[in-house]
Amino acid sequence: MHIAVLGATRNTGKFFVEQAIAKGGIDITILVRAPESLTYTKEQLEKVTVVKGNALVKDDVATAIADADIVLFTLGAKFNGFNTPADAGVESEAAQMLLNAIKEKRADRPPRLIMVSSTGVGSAHDVPLLMRPLYATLLRTPHKHKGIAENSIKGSGIPYTIVRPAFFKEGETTTGKYRAGPDVRGYTITRNDLAHFILETCVIKGEYLNESPSIAY
Repeated sequence: MHIAVLGATRNTGKFFVEQAIAKGGIDITILVRAPESLTYTKEQLEKVTVVKGNALVKDDVATAIADADIVLFTLGAKFNGFNTPADAGVESEAAQMLLNAIKEKRADRPPRLIMVSSTGVGSAHDVPLLMRPLYATLLRTPHKHKGIAENSIKGSGIPYTIVRPAFFKEGETTTGKYRAGPDVRGYTITRNDLAHFILETCVIKGEYLNESPSIAY
């Protein structure tokens, strides 16, 4: 199995790569703008293929996903203040670039796409009532662009899984104890457990094909 990861520099993407390396038996390619900034260990880097490039450049994306069976898309805007993402729109722009690369270079054998989105995107059914004001303010802009990305992926005809995590809490412990499914509603999840769910359930077991599960404690 070969997995390409867009967003492997930090957070969920990085935790996924680390867990996949530890799992073994998975070929991993990561697309990064600045390989020199990676914080993986030397031993970990020896087990992945690093492609230097930009997720907003079609040819770079096409190179990274050339042999992938699965593409994990974890890109998201970085906040630099209240409701002011520093790179607002990166989710929708990068998702469209990924789809363009697949249609032009992999139309005969499209990979499965796994996108990390968020609870509350498109509907508040999976957001607890007490959290909804926070989502409606702080997360309004990134959720708009995540929604655009989701719709583009769902309408592409390419096999997908869109994972919608609850609000991220700090902590790097992987518990493996969480709830996931289309009707799950909860307050928080750690990025490590999100990565665990993607690897063990979505990738290894192949579950939630063409579905959008939410995940929370």
